[in-house]
Amino acid sequence: MKNTLTIRSHDELISHIPHMLGFQPEASMICLPFGGGPTSRLDLPDSPESMRLFLQQMRDVYLGRHPTRRLALVAFGEDSRTCLEALATLGETLVNHDRGPEVGPMLWVNGEEWFDVLTGTSGTVDPSVRAGIDAEYALMGRVMPTGRREDLAAALQGDPTAVAEHLPAAEARVRDMDLAALQAEAGWLGERLDQFGHDRDYLSDSDAARVLAVIHDGGARNVAQMRMTRENAPVFTELWHDLVRRAPVEVRDTAVAMLALSSYLQGKGAQAWVALDQISEARPPLADLIATALEQAIDPREWERAMHQAASGALMQQAALRDTNPAERPTHEAHDAPGVDGPESSAPGR
Repeated sequence: MKNTLTIRSHDELISHIPHMLGFQPEASMICLPFGGGPTSRLDLPDSPESMRLFLQQMRDVYLGRHPTRRLALVAFGEDSRTCLEALATLGETLVNHDRGPEVGPMLWVNGEEWFDVLTGTSGTVDPSVRAGIDAEYALMGRVMPTGRREDLAAALQGDPTAVAEHLPAAEARVRDMDLAALQAEAGWLGERLDQFGHDRDYLSDSDAARVLAVIHDGGARNVAQMRMTRENAPVFTELWHDLVRRAPVEVRDTAVAMLALSSYLQGKGAQAWVALDQISEARPPLADLIATALEQAIDPREWERAMHQAASGALMQQAALRDTNPAERPTHEAHDAPGVDGPESSAPGR
């Protein structure tokens, strides 16, 4: 059963958000639904064009694919004008639609200070409240958030030297394999992944090179992909995170795509995007598939269902049509946090 937090105040709501994202947001809009639906983080718009895209993305999510009964909007940033304009424009866009949610609270957060746009009240986050939210997440077994989004990217950098020593032999071995041998190697990969799920012992340098050499093969990749579920995604995130840190650059992309998949299934949209941003221009098809799922705020449950029903063709077609490079990618990040019951809304009824 999914854990549920009861949020009773603005202080608790603000303290919850870094845990939901995995980092402390900066210059960001957070859209947090109460009663079901994806939580989203977007960069604050800084131009008329980015505002147009910003509003379109949120209309698509909360008025189209994932309508919700109520939505809290929280803008983090130092620039009051940018934050307040984004809050007001997005709130009006959602509330004025005939299928729009009740919107509120609507908060501007600058450091530890907050301002409620709808009531005109303000305050400072109580340290004891923040500590209490930290404790609730610790009881759920959740890792404490990092300082910034950039810290997530920095954590993916490691030392590939030891694995690189074993890689040439591992790649030569895979090149010499016939179909039967490749199938046997994919079977070994599945057994090694299962073993990690049981003992959580990280791969030796030679086994890491062996995995990285074969994971580019479609059959082996499918074996690894089909083993991942929402339930075991946190465990596989540990494995792929470790391999990404140790992988030489020439064999890193597929491991990064697998990390993006496990992060997405785990509900960590920001971590999935950070992983995708690490991939070179020769992107694996899986990376485009995950990007499509993130951009369209597709629930990980739907992905899991599609994978097990062999019904992912429509998503794959959409991924094949994508021509967006990482620099042009929309900034929308969907997150699957513990369920939230919110504080009393400061918004008037629609």
